Amino acid sequence: MYCYLVEKTVQYCKIDMSQVKKRETFYISGYDPRGARHYYNFYKIQSKEQSDINGIDMDISSRKRTSKYIQTWQINASSEDKYTQTNYNFLEWDDIIRENWKKNFFNFFIDIIFYLKTYILSGRFIKYSKISPYQMIALFSPIIYIILSIGFSCYISYYIDLFLNGLLGIVSALFLFVLSFYVLLKLADKLALFWLIRIFVFSGRYVFEDNEEIEDRLEYFSSYLVEKIKNAKKDGIDEILIVSHSVGAILTMPLLEKTLKKLDKNLDYNLSILVLGECIPLITCIDKAIEYKSQMKYVAQSKHLFWLDYTTIIDGACFPTLNYFEDIDIKIKYSNNFYFLSPRFYKLFSKQKYAKLRKNRYLAHFIYMMSTEYASSYDFFRLTAGHQYLRNTIK
Repeated sequence: MYCYLVEKTVQYCKIDMSQVKKRETFYISGYDPRGARHYYNFYKIQSKEQSDINGIDMDISSRKRTSKYIQTWQINASSEDKYTQTNYNFLEWDDIIRENWKKNFFNFFIDIIFYLKTYILSGRFIKYSKISPYQMIALFSPIIYIILSIGFSCYISYYIDLFLNGLLGIVSALFLFVLSFYVLLKLADKLALFWLIRIFVFSGRYVFEDNEEIEDRLEYFSSYLVEKIKNAKKDGIDEILIVSHSVGAILTMPLLEKTLKKLDKNLDYNLSILVLGECIPLITCIDKAIEYKSQMKYVAQSKHLFWLDYTTIIDGACFPTLNYFEDIDIKIKYSNNFYFLSPRFYKLFSKQKYAKLRKNRYLAHFIYMMSTEYASSYDFFRLTAGHQYLRNTIK
């Protein structure tokens, strides 16, 4: 038996306890305007590279629209005498994200004020520093960059004003200030610093403002899931797996609550939940998030879930190995079905590659869905389309 120690009390083992022959995977992306096309291509490229590591050949079909807000591609995974068919369903909400992504300077300025008020000036960052000091880098880096950009732009303008006298100097200094500040803001957007602000703003407004579009979309996904769960045995589906990343993990709670409430209590079913790079405390640390916490409490009482959460300290946009239920005093009724672990990525890449990933904050947030250089317990493609049930990947 081939095992890897991941936590003090948990071991991962390469053992075949039971095989999934047919699976339905549902993927909820983070706050990303790129839709199914991007994630399909990314999955296809990365899974091909991973097949050299895990020995699983994945034949991926073209993607097709299977519902109004769902695109699906089929993955046929084979290795030696094993075969698994997975329908990988991409739950679309990127259209809602795109509506709010591109904003003029004034609207973006309002977003910055909201981000400062909600997470910095409120003192909420103190809570986050206690939960996860690593989150402070992501929380403060946008505002630090803005302050430095203003300072640099003022510095350039000041010296231009010294060389040019009178009205010409004032106009030139003002022009250069605006130009340099604009260029620096564009650079920050390329470096994904403002993508972080967008995540903070969405999370905060999800609590403070009603968003009918999001609720309607979650209702749609929930109804679709309910039908799949009800017909799972009839359709020969062995496992229904819900995968969420980043802000998608935030939406998983209300989605599950809606789904669980619609299902007959006497129905025999199980759901596998894989959460990656979550940022749930961006919601739960806000006192007004009463409804959201109520949804979490309902989910935590379900006997139908197996919950596996992966986070890493090099991902500055997540809260590493945090049990976000217990963090807000919600007791998980079936705690043996809930795990909050680290993938230990430093063991999955060479020192050189790992160092590069650590420096690139943007890539580090998507590392969960990338191919690795070495085989180990964590394998995104094996977890989402491989032969084992999610619960059987740990012991």
